[in-house]
Amino acid sequence: MERRTFVKTMFGGGILGILFGAGKSEAEKLIRPPGAVPEEEFLATCARCGKCAEICPLGCIKIAHGEKGLAIGTPYIVPVEQACNLCMKCAHVCATGALKPVKKTEVRMGLAEIDTSLCLARQDHDCRVCHTSCPQYNKAIWLEKNKYPTVNKDFCTGCGMCEYVCIASPKKAIHVKPAT
Repeated sequence: MERRTFVKTMFGGGILGILFGAGKSEAEKLIRPPGAVPEEEFLATCARCGKCAEICPLGCIKIAHGEKGLAIGTPYIVPVEQACNLCMKCAHVCATGALKPVKKTEVRMGLAEIDTSLCLARQDHDCRVCHTSCPQYNKAIWLEKNKYPTVNKDFCTGCGMCEYVCIASPKKAIHVKPAT
């Protein structure tokens, strides 16, 4: 095999590996904007136009780059950097239906999980920041024994407000995992 053919084959295989190998697992780790259809359909439907990110008033919607494999060009949210306020403007500008307008209470972008070993309230500190900041006040995050934040999966929208405002340091005690 000629050197040039070998290099082309290896480079092409590497790109395909990124797109079809790591790409899917990377895409599955992303928190999609509110109203997103299921991931496989989302990847097939999203036009990758970026209009949702442009209209987002908080700038919480990012656009995936090459390291995200098949998700390249698609929108996602990183709650620790900026939570979503569920304004649904993104869904209203989506021409393909990858994002659909839904009621705020029906959004399921992800699910918050509390690391009890890092939670300040569970270390006997007087902290209720995630509870008081949650848009689904006293529903998605309620206080067990009037002290310990607990996530109710039936009400959590995955907006990320709890993760964004968590004051535990250096690691946040609450993280939003993508919807499955």
